[in-house]
Amino acid sequence: MKEKYDVIIIGSGAGGGTLAEYLSRFISEKKISILLIEGGALWKREKFNQTEKDMSKLYFNRGAIFSKEMNIGVAAAKAVGGSTVVYTGVSFRPPVDVMKKWREKFGLSFLTDEFVNSRLTEMEKMINVHEIPPEYDNDNNRLFREGCEKLGIEVKRLRINIRDCKGQGFCNLGCTEGAKQGTHVVQIPSAISRGVDLIYNSYVDYIDRDTVYFHVNPPPPWTEPNTLPEGEHKVKGEVIVIAGGALNTPAILLRSKKHLEIKNKNIGKYLTLHPVYNLNGIYPEKIKNYRGHPKSFYVDQFSYTEGYYLETSFYFPGVTAKNNPGFGRMHEEIMKKYHNMMSILILSHDPAETHNRIEIDKNGNPLIRYRVNDNVKVSLTKAVIRAGQIFFAAGCEKMLLPGSNKNPLTREDMENLEKYILPSSFDFAKYPLSSAHPQGGARMGNDSAISVASPEGSVWGTDNIFVADASLFPTSVKVNPYETVMLLARYIGEQIIKKI
Repeated sequence: MKEKYDVIIIGSGAGGGTLAEYLSRFISEKKISILLIEGGALWKREKFNQTEKDMSKLYFNRGAIFSKEMNIGVAAAKAVGGSTVVYTGVSFRPPVDVMKKWREKFGLSFLTDEFVNSRLTEMEKMINVHEIPPEYDNDNNRLFREGCEKLGIEVKRLRINIRDCKGQGFCNLGCTEGAKQGTHVVQIPSAISRGVDLIYNSYVDYIDRDTVYFHVNPPPPWTEPNTLPEGEHKVKGEVIVIAGGALNTPAILLRSKKHLEIKNKNIGKYLTLHPVYNLNGIYPEKIKNYRGHPKSFYVDQFSYTEGYYLETSFYFPGVTAKNNPGFGRMHEEIMKKYHNMMSILILSHDPAETHNRIEIDKNGNPLIRYRVNDNVKVSLTKAVIRAGQIFFAAGCEKMLLPGSNKNPLTREDMENLEKYILPSSFDFAKYPLSSAHPQGGARMGNDSAISVASPEGSVWGTDNIFVADASLFPTSVKVNPYETVMLLARYIGEQIIKKI
């Protein structure tokens, strides 16, 4: 590590990794130096042993960070590559209407159709985004499609960024084949080959206008040794980019407010989490549910009328046990049917509200404050009912559903789902929601009264501190945010290159 760099990037996920790769293209031409700092460890793919207990080490808190209210748990990875190490490769372009709203309401005029399409076409080619082929469809995906078709619901194929996938089904625990084209597989190795320096296990304490203060932690078991001594360090940068994700970027900014001499009251606010319920139905016989690719299909026809997407998914026994409501003998009996389960993922569109935010605790760690919006409760109710109908149409015999005042539900209850599943029945403390798509907290906009970063991506009140991750989102993007994060990171990179 040098004493000073032209650009320092904090975080190596979809935002930081994409930015590092783009800027590295100019190292020779502009004679610039770049440092990529990651708080998590460097994992070699042969260490991903497909064991839930062991691979939970890839995540913050061994799985999820819960909100102060204990109503939602947010999953995020701490590793070189960020959450691209543990996602399923699902790749959505941002909806046209969302981009229009960001242009018109928040002044992000650069998000034209031409800009979005041209940049994403280039990046999709790099990471091999394509529609998932039918040979990866397992029984879980097949049953979802059949259930939807019986109900007249339009099903669409997902686009994913995998290459030479072996269909092991352990995407969320790290891919042993390197098939998922995350930043740890594509962008970061490319950036390093061009001269970008990478350090890891390096937790950023705070930043000021030209220096990053961090400490290096011991490498966790099974991970690669550090390249810096453990303990306190600092490094200077002409440009500093925070790309720690929607949980950690606001936390870094909050820890750094007095050092940066900024008084912005919006840091951490307008957090959206894309709340999730993962539901399971019990099929009468064993099915192939986790082998193959976990996700093949999605439904978006209720997005504008009822406020949610449906996707296929399947998770491991520990996560599945957490997702199934109920306790004791009933829950145990349901879990014995793990190999008979089909699964549906509900992703609800939540609004950006000031009270939903990231704060920091006494140790400076991110603290999530989140209240489930009343309209989201209604949306979840409709989505759970819809999922129940799909389960039964697909041939399931019973299911446990959150928000139902009768469990388990059987085929005899099919006509009474709207009677049993009501907004008033949802107890989010008892059956918490999940999230893997945190967004906002350092939102981008042309009005500093309601945003943290300018339309160029620099933090208001500074000209060399930038943000480049999902915390920039002014509102929820409504779909899996991976490509939108890369899109904004690419734009931030173009602005930085103009400055250097």
